[in-house]
Amino acid sequence: MRTARRRSAVRRDGYREGVLMVVVRSDSQYAESRMSAGRSMRGTFASLFVAVAVAMLGIGIIAPILPLYADTFGASGFAIGGVFAAFSVSRALLGPWVGRFSDRVGRKRIMLAGLAAFSVISILYMLAGSIWELAVFRFFQGAASVMVTPIAQAYVGDITPQGREGRTMNLLYAAMFFGVALGPLLGGQLTALWSYHAAFGAMGGLSLVALLLVWRTVPSDHGRRAVRQREAPELVPLRRILERPAVKGIVAYFATRGFWRQGFSAFYPLFAVSMLGWNEAEVGTVLSVYFFAGGLFQIPFGYLADRVRRYPQVLVGSIGAPLLLVVVPFVRGMWGIIGVMFAMGALSALSRASVLAIRTELGRTHGMATLAGLHGSSFALGQMVGPMACGAIADVFGAGAVFPFGSVVGLVGSGLVSYWLSERTASGDELPKPTTEL
Repeated sequence: MRTARRRSAVRRDGYREGVLMVVVRSDSQYAESRMSAGRSMRGTFASLFVAVAVAMLGIGIIAPILPLYADTFGASGFAIGGVFAAFSVSRALLGPWVGRFSDRVGRKRIMLAGLAAFSVISILYMLAGSIWELAVFRFFQGAASVMVTPIAQAYVGDITPQGREGRTMNLLYAAMFFGVALGPLLGGQLTALWSYHAAFGAMGGLSLVALLLVWRTVPSDHGRRAVRQREAPELVPLRRILERPAVKGIVAYFATRGFWRQGFSAFYPLFAVSMLGWNEAEVGTVLSVYFFAGGLFQIPFGYLADRVRRYPQVLVGSIGAPLLLVVVPFVRGMWGIIGVMFAMGALSALSRASVLAIRTELGRTHGMATLAGLHGSSFALGQMVGPMACGAIADVFGAGAVFPFGSVVGLVGSGLVSYWLSERTASGDELPKPTTEL
């Protein structure tokens, strides 16, 4: 007669006074502990998503007013582009180093420091007395942003179960885009009702709210030795990683997207106010629509990237979004430009979701943090060069010429992405295949 044996989970707690301590738990106890861990993980996810959305809301508040605020100092188009570029200079320079530092001291401490810096910088914006001071404060804001959003992504990556990287990261990106989408709308309304200083104050207040959320609800993660060991692929020389065609395609995609998107954000407010006679609230509404569409479609397109071929999605989105920039100077009605911005945001989400899925898959062999760092650096480089180049174009040909110029740069980037991804497939080194599991 067989004796039924109940399965149990054994956990070694370690040595204590020279005796190995072994804890035996029944199936029900083990399941309960797993459910508790799952609830804790979901709570951490929710806290990070809300905190990132609130922080991005604060950043987005000043998007429609910053070029107009800079214009009050009598700045040229090139100088206004320089103010926007300062944000990306610090991101490009500090991103990899801040990421490595967070592996040693913990993600939470870095995020808290960055959110505190956002609050201080909001006050400095109010005290700016020249265009150059504004550029310096913008530089510091870029440094603070490196300490918040990329580190939050790293924290989420640390606690994400294997096999759910793509959908989880797209959910985080959706939170970021919804925050940025609401920001310009709120910033334009605050400025129209009160003043520029009201928008800057709102940015500081929201940063404090995000700081409190992270401080009270996100578990501490100091001394991450195991994480550093798992991230050993970061030590692979960048030269070898950049030789891979798919990595070149990812870099080209984000660099050119940063170029045309930041150029648009920097100069559409000036174009709309000077040529169309719109106010700050109307400009904020237009800028919000793009980010709202991106956040709305990020999650479903993330799931789509896990089920069908990614290359066609990258191609359609990366060509369609910048191509729509050509029609921007000719659309003079509010509802017309809202439709263009919504379509542009949806197409951007289509390509971005698949590129993020490819990046995550390749990160398992090339180094997850390394590819994330290249993503951030290339995007920041595009954001740095784009506004300054568009500012030079605006000074010579007028603000309306910025948009077709950005479209050309975006289409060149799409061609490079198409070439490198197809070259990688043709060489027999296939792109990571999507799964069929939801």
